[in-house]
Amino acid sequence: MVKNKKGIVLIFSLLATLGLSVLLVALYLSGISENQQAKLYANSTRAFWLAEAGIATVKANTGLNSASGTLGDANCSYDVPAPVTVPGSTNYWVITSTGTVNLPNGTSVNRTLSATVKTGSADPLKFPYAIDTTTDLVIKGNVTVNGTAKEEDNTINFDNMFGVSKAVMKTGASHLYTDTNFNTPIDGITWVDVASGNTLNISGNLGGSGILVINGNSHFSGTVDFNGIIYVIGALTMTGTVTTNGSVVAESSATADTTLKGTVNINFDFEQIQGALTNVQFLSKQIVAWREV
Repeated sequence: MVKNKKGIVLIFSLLATLGLSVLLVALYLSGISENQQAKLYANSTRAFWLAEAGIATVKANTGLNSASGTLGDANCSYDVPAPVTVPGSTNYWVITSTGTVNLPNGTSVNRTLSATVKTGSADPLKFPYAIDTTTDLVIKGNVTVNGTAKEEDNTINFDNMFGVSKAVMKTGASHLYTDTNFNTPIDGITWVDVASGNTLNISGNLGGSGILVINGNSHFSGTVDFNGIIYVIGALTMTGTVTTNGSVVAESSATADTTLKGTVNINFDFEQIQGALTNVQFLSKQIVAWREV
């Protein structure tokens, strides 16, 4: 009888040990699973933030272009293809951004966000002239104006024509120069501040495009080829070999004539004006909707 009791105790001991072993294995596996899930959640969240970073990068840029980069380390990246317009719209765009976290085992975690962005708008019809001045237009020499030349135009208004203030335009400019460091490139939006009493003298060869705003007196005495909009807040003089395609505007004081002489070709070009104004359109960007895809 005693021997049987000892056998039963041994059996129960073995069963208890087996049960505890199974329980410990289950707890161990559960711990591993929870740890893996925690890492997966952390990397998924990191990929989500990377996708947001891609959208923020495009939104912060002057234009709406593709973007890619890393954040933190080389294994954490975002990729944004070129945004596309919403069908039937000219100022609603869809930005798609994918955040990626590359893991040590060779796999990756991805999250993709889609954001709809509303941009500003600028009306090319507000630039109807080849050259438009607030004062008298003095033409001498070999000057050709293909389009309408408008002088003594008291309707010239920067904010109204561009749809943004001068301060906003300057803040969003692709390039900022002064009359002492004026240089290339001249594209996108270029803003030049000319010191009071000075004149920006453009004497060499200059090619450019987009919107060129000269805040002060300017003298084009070199060989200039520009596509887009030139807007001068001051006295404008052109005496070199100058060709412009788009529109030239001079917002001058009442005593400063706009003077064209030399070999100057001013050509009204509606398409160049449209293209230049897209740079202004992207100065204002507002996210109106977003979702994960």
